[in-house]
Amino acid sequence: MEDESEWRKLSTEDKCQHKVWKARLAGYEEATKLFKSLDEKSQEFSKYAGFMKKFVTDNNAVAQEKGLDAVLSFVENAPTNVCGRTCNDVVTGVITKCLNASKAKTKEKGMEIIMLYIEAEKPDIVQECLMTGMENKQPKVVIGSIQTVTAALRDFGTKVVQVKPLLKLLPKLLQDRDKNVREETKQLVIEIYRWIGAALKPQMTNFQPIQVQELEAEFEKMPNEKPQQSRFMRSQQDLKAKMEEKAAAAAAAGGDEGDGGNDAADDEDAIDPYDLLTPVDLLAQMPKNFYEQIEAKKWQERKEALEAVHKLSENPRLEPGDFSQLIRSLLTVISKDTNVMLVALAGKTLAGIAKGLRKKFQPYASATVSAVLEKFKEKKATVVAALREAIDAAYHSISLEVIQEDTIAALENKNPSIRAETALFLARCFAYCTQASLPKKILKAYVAPLLKTMGDTDPTVREASFEAVGTAMKVVSEKNIAPFLVDVDNLKMPKIQEWCEKAVLLNAKGEPRTGGGSGAPAASRPATAPPPKAGSEPPKPVARPATAKPATGGPSKAKAAKGKPPAKKGGKKAAVEEKVESTLSDEVVDEKAAALLPGDILTNLLSANWKERLAAMESFVKVVSSTSKDDIPCQVCIRTICKKPGLKDTNFQVLKLKLELVAHLTRNSRFSKRSAEFCMVDIVDKVGDVKNGAAAKECLTGMSEAVGLDFVSVEVMSRAFEQKNPKNQQEALSWLTNAIQEFGLKVNVKAMLGAISKGLAASNPGVRTTTISLLGVMYTYMGDQLRVLFDNEKPALLQQIDAEFEKMKDVKPPPPTRKLLSATGDDDKEDDEEEAGGDEQGEAEVQDLVPRNDISEKITDALLAQLTDKNWKVRGEGLQTIVNILAEAKFVKPNLGSLPEALKARLGESNKNLQTTTVNICSTLATALGPHCKVHFKTIAPGLLPCLGDSKPNFREKVVACLNVWMEHSSLLALVENEALYDALKVENPNLRAELLGWLSSKLPSHKQLPVEFRSTIPLVLASLEDRNPDVRKKAQEALVPFMIHTGYDAFLKGLGKCKPSSKDQIMPLLEKARGELPAKPAPQKKAAAKSAPSAAAPKSRPAAAAAAKPEEPEEEPEKPAAPVKSESRAKVVKGKGKPPPTSGKKKEEEDFGPPMTNTVTKEQRIKEEKAMKVLKWNFIELRAEFVEQLKLQMEKNFNKGIMADLFHADFKAHIKAIEQLIKCMETHPKETVNNIDLILKWLTIRFFDTNPSMLNKALDYLQKLFAMLASMDYHLSDLEANSFVPYLLLKSGDPKDNVRRDVRTILKLMCKIYPSSKLFSFIIEGLKCKVSKQRMELLEELGCLIDGFGINVCQPSPAQALKVIAGQISDRDNGVRNAALNTVVVAYTILGESVFKYIGHLNEKEQSYLDERIKRAMKNKEMAKPAAAKEPLQPKVQQQQQQAERPSTAPRGMNKAASQPNIARSAVKKTYQLDIDLDPNDEPKMPDLCEIDLEAFMAPVEKPKVRRAMSPSQHSARLNNSPDVSANIGSVVTQISDVQIFTSIKALAQVDQVLADKNRAGVLVNHVDNLLMMISMQARLGLSQHFPDPEVNNSDVVGLYRCLMSTLFGIFDKTNMGKRASTHVLKDLLNSLLSVLLDSRLEQLPEGPQLIRTANILAVKIINKSDPTNVTCAIITLLRECLQNETCSNKFLSIVIKCLWKILNLVQDILEDLNVDRVLYECHLFFQQYPASSVRRRPNLDMPVRTIKTLLHNLTKLKGHKILSHTGLIGPSENSEVEAYLHSVLAKSSARSDGDTGEKAQSASKNRRMSKPHEQLSEIFKKIGKEKTREGLNDLYDFKQKYPEADIEPFLKKTSPHFQKYINNMLADIEAERHGKKSRGDLGGPLDFSSNKSGTAGETEDPDVDFYREKLQKLRAMCGLDKGAEPMKAFGDSQGTDSTSKDTPETPEDEQGNVELQWHSSASRPVEEPSKQAVDVSSLKARLERIKKMANS
Repeated sequence: MEDESEWRKLSTEDKCQHKVWKARLAGYEEATKLFKSLDEKSQEFSKYAGFMKKFVTDNNAVAQEKGLDAVLSFVENAPTNVCGRTCNDVVTGVITKCLNASKAKTKEKGMEIIMLYIEAEKPDIVQECLMTGMENKQPKVVIGSIQTVTAALRDFGTKVVQVKPLLKLLPKLLQDRDKNVREETKQLVIEIYRWIGAALKPQMTNFQPIQVQELEAEFEKMPNEKPQQSRFMRSQQDLKAKMEEKAAAAAAAGGDEGDGGNDAADDEDAIDPYDLLTPVDLLAQMPKNFYEQIEAKKWQERKEALEAVHKLSENPRLEPGDFSQLIRSLLTVISKDTNVMLVALAGKTLAGIAKGLRKKFQPYASATVSAVLEKFKEKKATVVAALREAIDAAYHSISLEVIQEDTIAALENKNPSIRAETALFLARCFAYCTQASLPKKILKAYVAPLLKTMGDTDPTVREASFEAVGTAMKVVSEKNIAPFLVDVDNLKMPKIQEWCEKAVLLNAKGEPRTGGGSGAPAASRPATAPPPKAGSEPPKPVARPATAKPATGGPSKAKAAKGKPPAKKGGKKAAVEEKVESTLSDEVVDEKAAALLPGDILTNLLSANWKERLAAMESFVKVVSSTSKDDIPCQVCIRTICKKPGLKDTNFQVLKLKLELVAHLTRNSRFSKRSAEFCMVDIVDKVGDVKNGAAAKECLTGMSEAVGLDFVSVEVMSRAFEQKNPKNQQEALSWLTNAIQEFGLKVNVKAMLGAISKGLAASNPGVRTTTISLLGVMYTYMGDQLRVLFDNEKPALLQQIDAEFEKMKDVKPPPPTRKLLSATGDDDKEDDEEEAGGDEQGEAEVQDLVPRNDISEKITDALLAQLTDKNWKVRGEGLQTIVNILAEAKFVKPNLGSLPEALKARLGESNKNLQTTTVNICSTLATALGPHCKVHFKTIAPGLLPCLGDSKPNFREKVVACLNVWMEHSSLLALVENEALYDALKVENPNLRAELLGWLSSKLPSHKQLPVEFRSTIPLVLASLEDRNPDVRKKAQEALVPFMIHTGYDAFLKGLGKCKPSSKDQIMPLLEKARGELPAKPAPQKKAAAKSAPSAAAPKSRPAAAAAAKPEEPEEEPEKPAAPVKSESRAKVVKGKGKPPPTSGKKKEEEDFGPPMTNTVTKEQRIKEEKAMKVLKWNFIELRAEFVEQLKLQMEKNFNKGIMADLFHADFKAHIKAIEQLIKCMETHPKETVNNIDLILKWLTIRFFDTNPSMLNKALDYLQKLFAMLASMDYHLSDLEANSFVPYLLLKSGDPKDNVRRDVRTILKLMCKIYPSSKLFSFIIEGLKCKVSKQRMELLEELGCLIDGFGINVCQPSPAQALKVIAGQISDRDNGVRNAALNTVVVAYTILGESVFKYIGHLNEKEQSYLDERIKRAMKNKEMAKPAAAKEPLQPKVQQQQQQAERPSTAPRGMNKAASQPNIARSAVKKTYQLDIDLDPNDEPKMPDLCEIDLEAFMAPVEKPKVRRAMSPSQHSARLNNSPDVSANIGSVVTQISDVQIFTSIKALAQVDQVLADKNRAGVLVNHVDNLLMMISMQARLGLSQHFPDPEVNNSDVVGLYRCLMSTLFGIFDKTNMGKRASTHVLKDLLNSLLSVLLDSRLEQLPEGPQLIRTANILAVKIINKSDPTNVTCAIITLLRECLQNETCSNKFLSIVIKCLWKILNLVQDILEDLNVDRVLYECHLFFQQYPASSVRRRPNLDMPVRTIKTLLHNLTKLKGHKILSHTGLIGPSENSEVEAYLHSVLAKSSARSDGDTGEKAQSASKNRRMSKPHEQLSEIFKKIGKEKTREGLNDLYDFKQKYPEADIEPFLKKTSPHFQKYINNMLADIEAERHGKKSRGDLGGPLDFSSNKSGTAGETEDPDVDFYREKLQKLRAMCGLDKGAEPMKAFGDSQGTDSTSKDTPETPEDEQGNVELQWHSSASRPVEEPSKQAVDVSSLKARLERIKKMANS
């Protein structure tokens, strides 16, 4: 009991926090009662705001329920701003503690609290909290959150609860494990559909099909009625009342009108599905090589590129971006491509982009229309349809006026198709127009050419023209188009009218307009239109009447006047529409009054008995009070009240009721000035009444709210002073005084002056005193100018007025508490705008209230002549005349004639007295002009400034005072523009300079920013710093900071550079000191002054205004570092001098919680502005202030004030702090960082010009992190971003500090990942023009790194030009630069060889010797480094980077090509072929020397290769295995195969293998084979380029990944027939990747590498055997062609591709039936087009590929015979094809051989007999050699030499290659040995050497007969004892060319040994350079190979 008695004594606040739950319970109950009794403005609400979360989260259930009641009461009664502070905490607490409560009542109260917070204007915070609750782990919390959102949407509608954020959560919630969550989500979806209708359908594509079916079934059950908002926010109370009124009106009007209103509301409130869609970034997803493919010669490649983009363009909404290059490419296809199929595809793509971008397509629409109109000449229907779709989609983003020139020109085109389609296009455009968007000007421009085409000879053109003109007539009506159809004859006019009737006008959605000529009733809308959400029955009447009456009061006025222009900010508000009400006749008044007032009320109002009158008035009041506002006949009521005795009723009770009724009518009816006129006089007469005076004043106040204070005040004053009753006058003045304080100075001062003067002259002292009080209130608004208006009053009276003014001098006018009711909007937005924007012109409005006189007529020519007279007395009289004119006028209008020029001349008066008088006149004139003086300041000021040089201080003070008066309403801008300041400072007058600099010092800090021309004064200020006069020097030093505020420090620094060296030493410290005193941000003094203006400042803005008024208060105590400085206040602090002014709590909250950066202005918009030259291009040598200011303005829109203050602070510590914030933003705001990357990079370039090392290191560290993040996001730096950053980064590459240079190198390497290295090369080579030797040295070394890492093609603009520039640096005087240049050229030498000297051109002898020595040394080092080079790819990544960053300057980095390959992969270089092979590109393929290989080491048993899984599929949550519908998820799983994470890829592969193993489900992969193989190919390349070089990735993981990849490929190509569905390009990529793996030397160094290589070898054979024969053949030929095209492709890779083609050659006979010979011949044709047989001499490596292709053609010809010629259809008839020529040649020779050997020999003998000369015989013999009869020719040659030993055959041999000569000599020796019985050299394979015959004779065009080589091969194999089954097995994927036969042969998954390896007759295919190399021990070789064969078969 004692404890209870203790806590009962506590206050309510303490009870609520007590630890005893009963105490809290009692506290909650007391708080509930307290909140209900408090006024809304009470501070108690703020006191309890912090406890609200504890109320709802109380652990005791009983106390919690009472706490919820207290919170309900709190939210219901607290002001909106207090509710806002508690919203987030309370709603979060309710969601976590109440929505999951077991008690239903607790849950209901929690939901009601959330609803009340929505009513309290916080729907965004509530929705965000509820969406967070939907992601909670507790299902009950999720369910409660969903239910609450559903209820909120049901009650408040989509205008309050945003639907779009909810749509993203729906798919996840519909797949939730909890059934109740799914059910509640379905209810939410149904509720969303109830509001937005069909707009939801596109968002349901992410739902499960069965869920979609269930939801659609529910949608059909829903009633066909429009939902209504049932709960309203506090700002929507007027909307609530309006809806209730409309509902009542619609209910009374009946169903038909309600239907129409609902339809209109539907159209207005319908949600566009486009707004709910997530935009797709087409530019980011389009193929990277699109622009190369779109220009390819093959139409198939162009088609592939277009199809890829077309698929992306089908997305209904696209992300805006820079589509200019893409659009240009598509338009080029449309305009120039000859393939109509591609033209149609480009048109469809263009249409898709236009529809996806909508209005954002506008920049490209005009070019699209022009190109499509020109292409309408195409006659193919499909093309025309696509072009129509494109041009129609483009039109929606522009207007007819934009395309006017193009369309009119097209109508005059010679081609009738273009004319017809243009007319039809215009007809479709007109259908979307309205009468407003098709004005007469545009109509006339289009009708004239259409009238011409109506008489066209082509009927199609005529009909199209009729349709266009008829549609236009339908839009603008026949009356409006008739003036343009005067010349149309009677035959054409009916045709136009016919089309006019047929025309269907469309709305923006493409639907027929209601009542707009659809030709059908409105009910028959097209099926594609979204179904109307409101039914035919009007629910609660919300239908809008056909003609809405303008609202007179309440906040809905702004919306009612929707069509009117809004009021200008800061100026006078748009005048309220005048309510002109006609005067009703007495009969009408009596009639309406009788209808309004029942019974005998009218009779009793006129009764003589006051009781009857009183009763009648009471009834009258009841009737009016119960009548709605719109139904009260206000004039009738007022005139009824005013009927005798009216408002002069002698009974005070009756009179009080009448006055109260008038006051009620002023606020609750449509009260007009006409009604006020009937009662105004009588009410003013009762103002002084003792009993009813207050009621009369209330009536006047109500009238002021209804019709305006300006009208009522004038009427009241005029009526009051027409009476003689001083009491009425005094009370009227008193009322006006209070009214001005309540409404503001909304009176006509000019009209009031007469009444005020009467009041001042009144004999009654009370009236005079009240009038003076009124003047005191007006003085607070008008200031001293009010005093001038009463200068003529008596001195005694003036003394009293002055005393009142003195009393009110420092009093600020109160904020208005009343306003014109008809001017209020839906909320207080208008007031806020007036406060924010109207302050600057508030003073001007008050000034305009002053009556001004026009003195222009008094400024006569005679007066001006007086002022220029030679006699000073005459000039003095003229000046005195002007003084009198101004004194009489007091306030003048700005029309002064030539007076300003005349006064300017007199300011230079030699007579000092006249000069002083002129200065005084100028001061008086400025006061008299007021705000209008700014017009004349530019004339007067240049005359005033020289007066500051006068020797008399008193005169100078007067001039300064005069300037100050002018400056009150003017600015220095005029003086800067006319160079008056520059001219004045230029004068060598110390007084002038000192005074002017002092005056400018006082004006500049608070002045708005001056233009760039102001910088012209900087040299004069700098000169003043060294002036001999100490006053001038002192004033100049004081002026430095004010001047720098407008010019910037850098401008002064630049100006200092032009000074003498001796001056720099003296001035520089002064500039540095001034720089330290610069404020971070110029204080907005003008805005502060405006905020302090009394007429517009609101109470909430007072603290900010007060703070801004004193920006630089001196501070005695130092700043406390612990206190954080807010952004805005920090901007106003002068370094080391001031402390930040206090800001309001609301502002602090915004600063605390605002994000550091936003996406307010997108990067694309800024790029667009820069391209349009709207802003300065970021290109400068020396940093200028205008660039900094421009960047500051751009960043202010996207960065908050806190970070902006640090970014542009003068102190480097603030810069470091800003960079730290930017680093945090990379994690918290990555999207915003990317959007603002261009601004951040520009800001960093500014920092590069700073000298502080700490800040610079921090900036470079941030850049490294930033570029690493961008690389991880696959971001690509744009050219504009690079142009504004890279040149300035390169400046720091020559920094004297090593760490800075090292960081710059690291940054440049990171940039290669996000910016093309070739473009970066251009920047670096441009940087070589600098004069800093260290920078040139660093840049040269960086160029060497780029060439080494990316190949010679990285050199821009071309390798030759780039290497010449680099070689030019060898002659540099600096040793470091020379070494760097030499090293870079050596790097190029390692790639190009001796040809590098052709690129660099001629060098001096000295430089050439340097280069030769360096190359020699480098080659020597390369030989020594070869053993280490093989291990280099396995070095850790960090070590590689360290080596690159710390590269020596004396030797080139990475001379070994193979060593640099991993770096290339890590640098994300995208090359066609990327092979990590340690092979010299100049080496020729060599025959492996089998004798040198130790085969004994490889005798161990070979196990069958097994592909193991990295993880069991059971360990994964396999979506495919668990999903009933595999096809729905297969796409996403296949995509995961190419994931960067190895685990994710293995997981996806395991799931695919599971599907492949299941025969029932394997079929779903059939349609995904291409995609699956593509992903596998990508992952295979990823393993080589990324996983292997990454030290963080374990090699065993990579091996496991490759095993999984190969297992899946075996499943596709071995266990199923899916491999036959693989397309050509996919097979090409797959083989490319697989062969790259096969040849990768790094795999061999791994324990399981050889086995993996053998598996890849087997897999390659499987792919060739199991794929579609045509596709795989074409793929290998294409791959071969690309290998030859790519300079980086190694000979080893080329050789292995040729082997693949040999494998095809072996299979040709078996696959001939399935082979599409046409495609194969076409691929061969393309090969020979690119590499004709004649090019073999120029490129030796072409020999084997050309021979192989010819062998393929030869085999096909032998198999097909003459039918082969019918398969050349794909080869164009006009093309000179080598393929056809070769086929004809083979066929001809085959026919010739069929005649028999006997005939040939006889023919040959006869020819020999005819040969009379040995020379002719030799020619015939050599023709045989090199063709099919090579053996015969050699025998003939041997016989010839025997017969003619003296004959010289050297001339014939010289025509052949050395290899061929050696071959002939060897063969002749063999023939001699045969004929003499010796062993033949040819038996060892000499004649089988392909390379020996590759050159042939000079005229050779044919190859030797293939049969000849096959015969020789069989002989060789027979001699070696090697039959077909015992051929040597050569692993075709062997990565070491010389020991390939030493690899073990793996077993195959099947028992087909023939498919294990790629086997070919090695002796026939390998070129042999030396016959001695083939002299092998055959018996030893045979034994060893037999052992290998047995093990392979076991």
